[in-house]
Amino acid sequence: MGLKTTVIGSYPKPDYLSLPDWFRLNKDRYTARHFNESIENAPEDLEKTIMLATEDVMKQQTEMGIDIITDGEIARENYIWYFCRQLKGFNFTELTPTVYRNGACKTDLPTIDGPVAPMSEKPWLYEKWLAIQALTTTAVKMTIPGPMTIIGTTANKFYVGREQELSEILVQCINREVNALAEAGCKHIQIDEPILVRSPDIAMDYGIKHLAACFEGINKDVEKSIHLCCGYPQYLNQVGYLKADAQIYHDLAPVLDDAGFDAISIEDAHRHNDLTLFDKFKKSTIILGVIKIAEDKIETVDEITTRVQQILKHIPKERLILAPDCGLAMLPMEVLKLKVANMVAAAKLL
Repeated sequence: MGLKTTVIGSYPKPDYLSLPDWFRLNKDRYTARHFNESIENAPEDLEKTIMLATEDVMKQQTEMGIDIITDGEIARENYIWYFCRQLKGFNFTELTPTVYRNGACKTDLPTIDGPVAPMSEKPWLYEKWLAIQALTTTAVKMTIPGPMTIIGTTANKFYVGREQELSEILVQCINREVNALAEAGCKHIQIDEPILVRSPDIAMDYGIKHLAACFEGINKDVEKSIHLCCGYPQYLNQVGYLKADAQIYHDLAPVLDDAGFDAISIEDAHRHNDLTLFDKFKKSTIILGVIKIAEDKIETVDEITTRVQQILKHIPKERLILAPDCGLAMLPMEVLKLKVANMVAAAKLL
């Protein structure tokens, strides 16, 4: 049967969709103002075009042989702020110049300037998923930003010195959407929490506990996955960009493995992990990054299978899923298709 495959989240927007995002402009140049202006001047048929683009990218993923696809996050400016725009307390007009991601990025961020709470009385994300899932017979995974990542990618001016309180509020907001997704029939829910590996002290103090609480109360037949990448560059083929320390995976692995997640997504292509890392996961399925998402060099089928065979000596086949290191939106389409084709081919061989 081979190994299962999935993708992490983002996918390049088709050329006919004019929505801006931080992959098209790079993270340091992009601000929420770009999206604000785009929506203010949006054509009347924008929603129709978004759904057409979403259907196109999901069809492409299915035709490439991906088992669990995403909507490509086509309607989003990035994987974080789309969620924050549905919460009170986030100001997307008054932005704050901020250095973030441990100094790796600098731009004007949305500002938390008041009490955070859901903007709507009822959950909203499940309706998006229902509309997207109706476009395909392939299982569509829904992705949601985690509390540490939301806090780490916005400028907090209201909960100063009360970050744990803010995290608890965000957990409640996320958990409401997660439960509604599960009740609507979504079987694959992923929370993106890369800041976890950039702030290990907070992770060990309350971050992992809060991340697990985001899934509280959902059905047992829903795959609860988390994504923990080590960081994007500013542009394709950037050399020596600042990433989280790979050792942090080792430090957090036992706690993550005991936290109740079904699957944990980690990088391994851009920077191979020491194989002893995989011995530390006794329960969790590992979603293994086997293709680089910020380099146009194509990984061969042989390179992928050789690496995975090494890892299979440390973790059983039934607890391994192949994926890219992170989202695919930075890659040119011709490169993306070759990389994914080789990943799928390797999965079948294994």
